[in-house]
Amino acid sequence: MARLLMDLSPLKKYPDFRRLWMGSAFSTLGFQVTSMAVSLQIFHITGSTFAVGSVGLVAVLPLIVGGLYGGVIADARDRRLVALTVSVILWLVSVLIALQAFLHLENVWVLYGLIAVQSFVHPINQSARGAIIPKVVGLKRLPAANALNMSVNTLATTLGPMLGGFLVAAVGYGWTYAVDVVTFTVGLWALYKLPAQVPEHDGTAPARGVKAVIDGFGFVRRSPVISMTFVLDVCAMVFLFPQALFPAMAITVVGGNAAVAGLLSGTMTLGAFLGTLLSGRAVAVTRQGAALTWTYAGWTIGMLWSGVSIAWIAVATTPGTPTAWGGLASCMVGLMVAGASDAVGGIYRSTILQTAAPDTMRGRLQGLFIVTVTGGPRIGSGVMGAAGQWAGPGLALVYGAVACAASVGALSAKFPQLRAYHAPVPPETSAIDTLQTPQARTETAEIPRVPPPPAQRPDED
Repeated sequence: MARLLMDLSPLKKYPDFRRLWMGSAFSTLGFQVTSMAVSLQIFHITGSTFAVGSVGLVAVLPLIVGGLYGGVIADARDRRLVALTVSVILWLVSVLIALQAFLHLENVWVLYGLIAVQSFVHPINQSARGAIIPKVVGLKRLPAANALNMSVNTLATTLGPMLGGFLVAAVGYGWTYAVDVVTFTVGLWALYKLPAQVPEHDGTAPARGVKAVIDGFGFVRRSPVISMTFVLDVCAMVFLFPQALFPAMAITVVGGNAAVAGLLSGTMTLGAFLGTLLSGRAVAVTRQGAALTWTYAGWTIGMLWSGVSIAWIAVATTPGTPTAWGGLASCMVGLMVAGASDAVGGIYRSTILQTAAPDTMRGRLQGLFIVTVTGGPRIGSGVMGAAGQWAGPGLALVYGAVACAASVGALSAKFPQLRAYHAPVPPETSAIDTLQTPQARTETAEIPRVPPPPAQRPDED
Protein backbone atom coordinates (compact mmCIF):
# COMPACT_ATOMS: atom_id res chain seq x y z
CA MET A 1 0.00 0.00 0.00
CA ALA A 2 2.83 2.41 0.84
CA ARG A 3 4.13 2.18 -2.71
CA LEU A 4 0.81 3.51 -4.01
CA LEU A 5 1.05 6.71 -1.99
CA MET A 6 2.88 9.86 -3.03
CA ASP A 7 6.59 10.28 -2.42
CA LEU A 8 6.93 13.10 0.14
CA SER A 9 10.71 13.37 0.04
CA PRO A 10 10.82 16.69 -1.92
CA LEU A 11 8.82 18.34 0.89
CA LYS A 12 11.08 16.92 3.59
CA LYS A 13 14.39 17.61 1.83
CA TYR A 14 13.95 21.02 0.16
CA PRO A 15 12.59 23.99 2.19
CA ASP A 16 12.34 26.20 -0.91
CA PHE A 17 10.12 23.65 -2.62
CA ARG A 18 8.05 23.29 0.55
CA ARG A 19 7.32 27.04 0.59
CA LEU A 20 6.52 27.12 -3.12
CA TRP A 21 4.22 24.13 -2.62
CA MET A 22 2.38 25.85 0.22
CA GLY A 23 2.11 29.16 -1.64
CA SER A 24 0.75 27.40 -4.71
CA ALA A 25 -1.92 25.70 -2.60
CA PHE A 26 -3.27 28.95 -1.19
CA SER A 27 -3.08 30.97 -4.41
CA THR A 28 -4.75 28.18 -6.41
CA LEU A 29 -7.52 27.93 -3.82
CA GLY A 30 -8.28 31.64 -4.14
CA PHE A 31 -8.04 31.54 -7.94
CA GLN A 32 -10.56 28.69 -8.14
CA VAL A 33 -12.95 30.43 -5.76
CA THR A 34 -12.85 33.45 -8.05
CA SER A 35 -13.23 31.38 -11.23
CA MET A 36 -16.43 29.76 -9.97
CA ALA A 37 -17.76 33.07 -8.68
CA VAL A 38 -17.10 34.75 -12.04
CA SER A 39 -18.98 31.98 -13.87
CA LEU A 40 -21.91 32.28 -11.49
CA GLN A 41 -21.95 36.08 -11.64
CA ILE A 42 -21.97 36.12 -15.45
CA PHE A 43 -24.72 33.49 -15.52
CA HIS A 44 -26.66 35.56 -12.97
CA ILE A 45 -26.32 38.69 -15.12
CA THR A 46 -27.05 37.09 -18.51
CA GLY A 47 -28.68 33.68 -17.94
CA SER A 48 -26.61 32.36 -20.85
CA THR A 49 -24.14 29.46 -20.92
CA PHE A 50 -22.61 31.02 -24.01
CA ALA A 51 -21.81 34.16 -22.02
CA VAL A 52 -20.18 31.99 -19.35
CA GLY A 53 -18.20 30.12 -22.01
CA SER A 54 -17.14 33.41 -23.57
CA VAL A 55 -14.88 33.97 -20.56
CA GLY A 56 -12.61 31.40 -22.17
CA LEU A 57 -12.79 33.02 -25.58
CA VAL A 58 -11.97 36.47 -24.18
CA ALA A 59 -8.92 35.05 -22.40
CA VAL A 60 -7.41 33.09 -25.28
CA LEU A 61 -5.41 35.78 -27.11
CA PRO A 62 -3.94 37.42 -23.96
CA LEU A 63 -3.05 33.97 -22.65
CA ILE A 64 -1.22 32.99 -25.84
CA VAL A 65 0.77 36.22 -25.95
CA GLY A 66 1.56 36.06 -22.23
CA GLY A 67 2.57 32.42 -22.43
CA LEU A 68 4.90 32.84 -25.40
CA TYR A 69 6.67 35.96 -24.21
CA GLY A 70 6.48 34.96 -20.57
CA GLY A 71 8.63 31.96 -21.38
CA VAL A 72 11.14 34.20 -23.13
CA ILE A 73 11.33 36.49 -20.08
CA ALA A 74 11.74 33.49 -17.76
CA ASP A 75 14.67 32.22 -19.86
CA ALA A 76 16.40 35.61 -19.89
CA ARG A 77 15.97 37.02 -16.36
CA ASP A 78 15.95 36.00 -12.71
CA ARG A 79 12.90 33.72 -12.59
CA ARG A 80 12.21 34.49 -8.96
CA LEU A 81 12.01 38.24 -9.70
CA VAL A 82 9.83 37.65 -12.76
CA ALA A 83 7.36 35.50 -10.80
CA LEU A 84 7.28 37.92 -7.88
CA THR A 85 6.61 40.96 -10.08
CA VAL A 86 3.76 39.45 -12.06
CA SER A 87 2.26 37.94 -8.89
CA VAL A 88 1.86 41.45 -7.51
CA ILE A 89 0.00 42.39 -10.70
CA LEU A 90 -2.26 39.33 -10.35
CA TRP A 91 -3.01 40.34 -6.76
CA LEU A 92 -4.07 43.81 -7.92
CA VAL A 93 -6.39 42.26 -10.53
CA SER A 94 -8.01 40.20 -7.78
CA VAL A 95 -8.59 43.40 -5.81
CA LEU A 96 -10.32 45.00 -8.83
CA ILE A 97 -12.54 41.94 -9.40
CA ALA A 98 -13.69 42.17 -5.79
CA LEU A 99 -14.21 45.93 -6.12
CA GLN A 100 -16.54 45.62 -9.14
CA ALA A 101 -18.71 43.26 -7.12
CA PHE A 102 -18.84 45.53 -4.07
CA LEU A 103 -19.81 48.43 -6.36
CA HIS A 104 -22.60 46.31 -7.97
CA LEU A 105 -21.56 47.26 -11.49
CA GLU A 106 -23.36 44.20 -12.97
CA ASN A 107 -21.40 44.59 -16.20
CA VAL A 108 -20.04 41.49 -17.94
CA TRP A 109 -17.63 43.57 -20.03
CA VAL A 110 -15.84 44.78 -16.90
CA LEU A 111 -15.41 41.15 -15.87
CA TYR A 112 -14.26 40.17 -19.36
CA GLY A 113 -11.65 42.96 -19.32
CA LEU A 114 -10.26 41.97 -15.93
CA ILE A 115 -10.13 38.30 -16.94
CA ALA A 116 -8.24 39.29 -20.10
CA VAL A 117 -5.58 41.11 -18.03
CA GLN A 118 -5.37 38.18 -15.63
CA SER A 119 -4.99 35.77 -18.54
CA PHE A 120 -2.07 37.76 -19.96
CA VAL A 121 -0.13 37.87 -16.69
CA HIS A 122 -0.93 34.41 -15.32
CA PRO A 123 1.13 32.38 -17.86
CA ILE A 124 4.17 34.61 -17.27
CA ASN A 125 3.96 33.72 -13.60
CA GLN A 126 3.48 30.02 -14.30
CA SER A 127 6.31 29.88 -16.84
CA ALA A 128 8.78 31.23 -14.31
CA ARG A 129 7.51 28.99 -11.51
CA GLY A 130 7.57 25.84 -13.64
CA ALA A 131 11.12 26.51 -14.80
CA ILE A 132 12.26 26.92 -11.19
CA ILE A 133 11.18 23.49 -9.92
CA PRO A 134 13.87 21.31 -11.62
CA LYS A 135 16.61 23.56 -10.19
CA VAL A 136 15.10 23.31 -6.70
CA VAL A 137 14.57 19.54 -6.41
CA GLY A 138 16.82 18.02 -9.10
CA LEU A 139 15.84 15.57 -11.82
CA LYS A 140 15.77 12.46 -9.64
CA ARG A 141 12.91 13.76 -7.51
CA LEU A 142 11.21 15.76 -10.25
CA PRO A 143 8.34 13.27 -10.89
CA ALA A 144 7.59 13.16 -7.16
CA ALA A 145 7.68 16.98 -6.96
CA ASN A 146 5.31 17.22 -9.92
CA ALA A 147 2.96 14.75 -8.25
CA LEU A 148 3.03 16.81 -5.05
CA ASN A 149 2.34 20.02 -6.95
CA MET A 150 -0.47 18.35 -8.83
CA SER A 151 -1.98 16.96 -5.63
CA VAL A 152 -2.03 20.23 -3.73
CA ASN A 153 -3.30 22.13 -6.76
CA THR A 154 -6.07 19.63 -7.36
CA LEU A 155 -7.02 19.65 -3.69
CA ALA A 156 -7.26 23.44 -3.82
CA THR A 157 -9.16 23.14 -7.09
CA THR A 158 -11.50 20.65 -5.44
CA LEU A 159 -12.25 22.88 -2.48
CA GLY A 160 -12.12 26.17 -4.41
CA PRO A 161 -15.17 25.79 -6.69
CA MET A 162 -17.24 24.24 -3.89
CA LEU A 163 -16.19 27.01 -1.52
CA GLY A 164 -16.87 29.59 -4.23
CA GLY A 165 -20.38 28.27 -4.84
CA PHE A 166 -21.22 28.11 -1.14
CA LEU A 167 -19.76 31.58 -0.45
CA VAL A 168 -21.69 33.18 -3.31
CA ALA A 169 -24.89 31.67 -1.95
CA ALA A 170 -24.04 32.73 1.62
CA VAL A 171 -22.30 36.12 1.49
CA GLY A 172 -22.49 37.34 -2.11
CA TYR A 173 -19.91 37.97 -4.80
CA GLY A 174 -17.81 40.73 -3.21
CA TRP A 175 -16.73 38.85 -0.08
CA THR A 176 -16.25 35.70 -2.13
CA TYR A 177 -13.74 37.48 -4.36
CA ALA A 178 -12.03 38.88 -1.26
CA VAL A 179 -10.93 35.33 -0.38
CA ASP A 180 -8.66 35.36 -3.45
CA VAL A 181 -7.10 38.65 -2.35
CA VAL A 182 -6.19 37.16 1.04
CA THR A 183 -4.95 33.74 -0.08
CA PHE A 184 -2.76 35.13 -2.86
CA THR A 185 -0.53 36.86 -0.31
CA VAL A 186 0.79 33.44 0.80
CA GLY A 187 2.06 32.81 -2.72
CA LEU A 188 3.79 36.20 -2.69
CA TRP A 189 5.52 35.29 0.58
CA ALA A 190 6.80 31.98 -0.84
CA LEU A 191 8.37 33.71 -3.84
CA TYR A 192 9.88 36.44 -1.68
CA LYS A 193 11.69 33.84 0.46
CA LEU A 194 13.13 32.06 -2.58
CA PRO A 195 16.80 32.73 -3.52
CA ALA A 196 17.69 34.14 -6.95
CA GLN A 197 16.88 31.80 -9.85
CA VAL A 198 19.03 32.94 -12.77
CA PRO A 199 18.90 30.68 -15.87
CA GLU A 200 22.11 28.97 -16.99
CA HIS A 201 23.49 30.42 -20.23
CA ASP A 202 27.09 29.19 -20.25
CA GLY A 203 28.38 32.72 -20.82
CA THR A 204 26.25 33.34 -23.94
CA ALA A 205 23.63 36.07 -24.18
CA PRO A 206 20.09 34.67 -24.06
CA ALA A 207 17.88 35.03 -27.13
CA ARG A 208 15.21 37.70 -26.86
CA GLY A 209 12.01 38.80 -28.55
CA VAL A 210 10.56 37.04 -31.57
CA LYS A 211 13.76 35.07 -32.22
CA ALA A 212 13.54 33.47 -28.79
CA VAL A 213 9.92 32.49 -29.42
CA ILE A 214 10.87 31.01 -32.80
CA ASP A 215 13.72 29.07 -31.18
CA GLY A 216 11.23 27.58 -28.71
CA PHE A 217 8.88 26.50 -31.48
CA GLY A 218 11.82 25.03 -33.37
CA PHE A 219 12.82 22.96 -30.36
CA VAL A 220 9.27 21.59 -30.07
CA ARG A 221 9.05 20.88 -33.82
CA ARG A 222 12.25 18.85 -33.73
CA SER A 223 10.86 16.66 -30.93
CA PRO A 224 7.71 14.73 -31.88
CA VAL A 225 7.49 13.46 -28.32
CA ILE A 226 7.16 16.97 -26.91
CA SER A 227 4.92 18.24 -29.71
CA MET A 228 2.50 15.35 -29.21
CA THR A 229 2.12 16.15 -25.50
CA PHE A 230 0.88 19.57 -26.55
CA VAL A 231 -1.36 18.46 -29.42
CA LEU A 232 -3.14 15.66 -27.56
CA ASP A 233 -3.86 17.91 -24.60
CA VAL A 234 -5.34 20.58 -26.86
CA CYS A 235 -7.65 17.99 -28.45
CA ALA A 236 -8.85 16.70 -25.08
CA MET A 237 -9.51 20.16 -23.66
CA VAL A 238 -11.01 21.87 -26.73
CA PHE A 239 -13.49 19.08 -27.42
CA LEU A 240 -14.31 18.04 -23.86
CA PHE A 241 -13.80 20.64 -21.13
CA PRO A 242 -17.08 20.88 -19.14
CA GLN A 243 -16.66 23.95 -16.90
CA ALA A 244 -19.04 26.22 -18.83
CA LEU A 245 -21.79 23.58 -18.59
CA PHE A 246 -21.81 23.25 -14.79
CA PRO A 247 -24.20 26.17 -14.04
CA ALA A 248 -26.79 24.89 -16.52
CA MET A 249 -26.30 21.27 -15.38
CA ALA A 250 -26.79 22.21 -11.73
CA ILE A 251 -29.53 24.84 -11.97
CA THR A 252 -31.52 24.08 -15.13
CA VAL A 253 -31.23 20.30 -15.51
CA VAL A 254 -30.95 19.05 -11.92
CA GLY A 255 -32.88 21.85 -10.22
CA GLY A 256 -30.15 22.84 -7.77
CA ASN A 257 -28.42 26.13 -7.04
CA ALA A 258 -25.00 27.78 -7.22
CA ALA A 259 -23.62 25.45 -4.55
CA VAL A 260 -24.43 22.43 -6.73
CA ALA A 261 -22.50 23.98 -9.62
CA GLY A 262 -19.51 24.29 -7.32
CA LEU A 263 -19.99 20.69 -6.21
CA LEU A 264 -19.82 19.46 -9.82
CA SER A 265 -16.57 21.27 -10.49
CA GLY A 266 -15.16 20.18 -7.16
CA THR A 267 -16.05 16.54 -7.84
CA MET A 268 -13.88 16.44 -10.96
CA THR A 269 -10.93 17.86 -9.09
CA LEU A 270 -11.57 15.54 -6.13
CA GLY A 271 -10.99 12.70 -8.57
CA ALA A 272 -7.80 14.44 -9.64
CA PHE A 273 -6.64 14.63 -6.04
CA LEU A 274 -7.29 10.93 -5.48
CA GLY A 275 -5.38 10.18 -8.67
CA THR A 276 -2.32 12.04 -7.43
CA LEU A 277 -2.67 10.69 -3.89
CA LEU A 278 -2.29 7.17 -5.29
CA SER A 279 0.45 8.12 -7.75
CA GLY A 280 3.29 6.26 -5.99
CA ARG A 281 3.57 3.66 -8.73
CA ALA A 282 2.75 6.12 -11.50
CA VAL A 283 5.87 8.23 -10.87
CA ALA A 284 8.03 5.10 -11.23
CA VAL A 285 6.70 4.25 -14.72
CA THR A 286 9.38 4.48 -17.40
CA ARG A 287 7.08 4.17 -20.43
CA GLN A 288 5.70 7.60 -19.68
CA GLY A 289 4.56 8.28 -23.25
CA ALA A 290 2.30 5.22 -23.44
CA ALA A 291 0.97 5.89 -19.94
CA LEU A 292 0.17 9.50 -20.89
CA THR A 293 -1.74 8.33 -23.97
CA TRP A 294 -3.89 5.97 -21.91
CA THR A 295 -4.86 8.76 -19.50
CA TYR A 296 -6.71 10.44 -22.36
CA ALA A 297 -8.83 7.30 -22.72
CA GLY A 298 -9.79 7.57 -19.05
CA TRP A 299 -10.65 11.27 -19.47
CA THR A 300 -12.90 10.54 -22.46
CA ILE A 301 -14.72 7.60 -20.85
CA GLY A 302 -15.41 9.57 -17.68
CA MET A 303 -16.82 12.56 -19.55
CA LEU A 304 -18.92 10.32 -21.79
CA TRP A 305 -20.48 8.68 -18.72
CA SER A 306 -21.24 12.11 -17.23
CA GLY A 307 -22.81 13.34 -20.45
CA VAL A 308 -25.06 10.29 -20.74
CA SER A 309 -26.15 10.76 -17.10
CA ILE A 310 -27.06 14.43 -17.60
CA ALA A 311 -28.83 13.71 -20.89
CA TRP A 312 -30.90 11.03 -19.10
CA ILE A 313 -31.86 13.49 -16.34
CA ALA A 314 -32.99 16.02 -18.94
CA VAL A 315 -35.30 13.65 -20.83
CA ALA A 316 -36.48 11.18 -18.18
CA THR A 317 -36.81 13.11 -14.91
CA THR A 318 -38.17 16.33 -13.43
CA PRO A 319 -35.71 18.89 -11.96
CA GLY A 320 -35.50 18.75 -8.19
CA THR A 321 -36.86 15.21 -7.81
CA PRO A 322 -34.94 12.36 -6.09
CA THR A 323 -34.50 10.69 -9.47
CA ALA A 324 -32.77 13.78 -10.83
CA TRP A 325 -30.44 13.87 -7.84
CA GLY A 326 -29.66 10.19 -8.40
CA GLY A 327 -28.68 10.98 -11.97
CA LEU A 328 -26.44 13.74 -10.66
CA ALA A 329 -24.62 11.19 -8.46
CA SER A 330 -24.01 9.05 -11.56
CA CYS A 331 -22.65 12.11 -13.38
CA MET A 332 -20.28 12.81 -10.50
CA VAL A 333 -18.78 9.31 -10.77
CA GLY A 334 -17.81 10.03 -14.38
CA LEU A 335 -16.36 13.41 -13.42
CA MET A 336 -14.18 11.76 -10.77
CA VAL A 337 -12.84 9.19 -13.26
CA ALA A 338 -12.05 11.96 -15.75
CA GLY A 339 -10.37 14.10 -13.09
CA ALA A 340 -8.18 11.24 -11.86
CA SER A 341 -7.07 10.41 -15.41
CA ASP A 342 -6.23 14.03 -16.18
CA ALA A 343 -4.21 14.45 -12.98
CA VAL A 344 -2.02 11.40 -13.63
CA GLY A 345 -1.57 12.57 -17.22
CA GLY A 346 -0.49 15.96 -15.91
CA ILE A 347 2.32 14.34 -13.92
CA TYR A 348 3.63 12.65 -17.07
CA ARG A 349 3.26 15.77 -19.23
CA SER A 350 5.16 17.98 -16.80
CA THR A 351 7.94 15.45 -16.23
CA ILE A 352 8.47 14.80 -19.95
CA LEU A 353 8.76 18.53 -20.66
CA GLN A 354 11.04 19.34 -17.74
CA THR A 355 13.46 16.47 -18.31
CA ALA A 356 13.54 16.90 -22.08
CA ALA A 357 14.57 20.57 -22.08
CA PRO A 358 17.88 22.22 -21.18
CA ASP A 359 17.65 24.93 -18.54
CA THR A 360 18.00 27.66 -21.19
CA MET A 361 14.79 26.43 -22.86
CA ARG A 362 12.66 25.51 -19.85
CA GLY A 363 10.92 28.86 -19.53
CA ARG A 364 9.77 28.84 -23.14
CA LEU A 365 8.56 25.24 -22.93
CA GLN A 366 6.72 26.06 -19.73
CA GLY A 367 5.18 29.03 -21.52
CA LEU A 368 3.95 26.80 -24.33
CA PHE A 369 2.76 24.30 -21.73
CA ILE A 370 0.72 26.97 -19.96
CA VAL A 371 -0.73 28.15 -23.27
CA THR A 372 -1.98 24.65 -24.06
CA VAL A 373 -3.14 23.47 -20.62
CA THR A 374 -4.81 26.82 -19.85
CA GLY A 375 -5.73 28.01 -23.32
CA GLY A 376 -7.18 24.65 -24.32
CA PRO A 377 -9.75 24.62 -21.50
CA ARG A 378 -10.64 28.25 -22.18
CA ILE A 379 -11.32 27.53 -25.85
CA GLY A 380 -13.09 24.37 -24.74
CA SER A 381 -15.30 26.44 -22.43
CA GLY A 382 -16.41 28.46 -25.45
CA VAL A 383 -16.98 25.34 -27.54
CA MET A 384 -18.88 23.56 -24.76
CA GLY A 385 -20.88 26.69 -23.94
CA ALA A 386 -22.04 27.00 -27.55
CA ALA A 387 -22.72 23.25 -27.79
CA GLY A 388 -24.66 23.33 -24.52
CA GLN A 389 -26.78 26.23 -25.75
CA TRP A 390 -27.55 24.28 -28.94
CA ALA A 391 -27.93 20.67 -27.77
CA GLY A 392 -28.10 20.86 -23.99
CA PRO A 393 -25.26 20.13 -21.57
CA GLY A 394 -25.63 16.33 -21.61
CA LEU A 395 -25.48 15.85 -25.37
CA ALA A 396 -22.71 18.46 -25.58
CA LEU A 397 -20.53 16.18 -23.45
CA VAL A 398 -21.48 13.09 -25.48
CA TYR A 399 -20.60 14.75 -28.80
CA GLY A 400 -17.40 16.11 -27.28
CA ALA A 401 -16.35 12.64 -26.09
CA VAL A 402 -16.79 11.24 -29.60
CA ALA A 403 -14.71 14.05 -31.12
CA CYS A 404 -12.00 13.67 -28.45
CA ALA A 405 -11.71 9.91 -28.90
CA ALA A 406 -11.52 10.21 -32.68
CA SER A 407 -8.84 12.93 -32.69
CA VAL A 408 -6.61 11.43 -29.97
CA GLY A 409 -6.84 7.96 -31.51
CA ALA A 410 -6.01 9.16 -35.02
CA LEU A 411 -3.05 11.28 -33.88
CA SER A 412 -1.62 8.52 -31.68
CA ALA A 413 -1.77 6.08 -34.58
CA LYS A 414 -0.13 8.49 -37.03
CA PHE A 415 2.63 9.65 -34.65
CA PRO A 416 3.67 6.66 -32.48
CA GLN A 417 6.83 8.31 -31.08
CA LEU A 418 5.06 9.41 -27.90
CA ARG A 419 3.75 5.92 -27.16
CA ALA A 420 7.29 4.56 -27.63
CA TYR A 421 8.93 7.14 -25.33
CA HIS A 422 10.86 5.87 -22.29
CA ALA A 423 11.97 8.25 -19.54
CA PRO A 424 15.76 8.75 -19.31
CA VAL A 425 17.52 7.53 -16.18
CA PRO A 426 17.87 10.62 -13.92
CA PRO A 427 21.27 11.55 -12.48
CA GLU A 428 21.94 11.05 -8.80
CA THR A 429 23.22 14.61 -8.34
CA SER A 430 20.51 17.00 -7.16
CA ALA A 431 20.25 20.39 -8.79
CA ILE A 432 19.70 21.95 -5.37
CA ASP A 433 23.39 21.50 -4.66
CA THR A 434 24.22 23.67 -7.67
CA LEU A 435 21.62 26.20 -6.53
CA GLN A 436 22.86 26.61 -2.96
CA THR A 437 26.60 26.15 -3.52
CA PRO A 438 27.57 27.51 -6.95
CA GLN A 439 30.04 25.25 -8.69
CA ALA A 440 31.03 24.12 -12.16
CA ARG A 441 28.48 21.83 -13.77
CA THR A 442 29.48 18.19 -13.98
CA GLU A 443 28.35 15.44 -16.28
CA THR A 444 26.09 14.04 -13.58
CA ALA A 445 24.19 17.32 -13.39
CA GLU A 446 23.60 17.74 -17.11
CA ILE A 447 20.01 17.84 -18.30
CA PRO A 448 19.29 14.76 -20.42
CA ARG A 449 17.95 15.34 -23.92
CA VAL A 450 15.09 13.35 -25.36
CA PRO A 451 16.59 10.16 -26.83
CA PRO A 452 15.48 9.08 -30.29
CA PRO A 453 12.46 6.80 -30.06
CA PRO A 454 13.40 3.10 -29.97
CA ALA A 455 12.49 0.90 -32.86
CA GLN A 456 8.92 -0.23 -32.41
CA ARG A 457 8.58 -3.90 -31.55
CA PRO A 458 5.59 -5.94 -32.66
CA ASP A 459 4.60 -6.66 -29.07
CA GLU A 460 4.27 -2.93 -28.28
CA ASP A 461 1.34 -2.41 -30.62
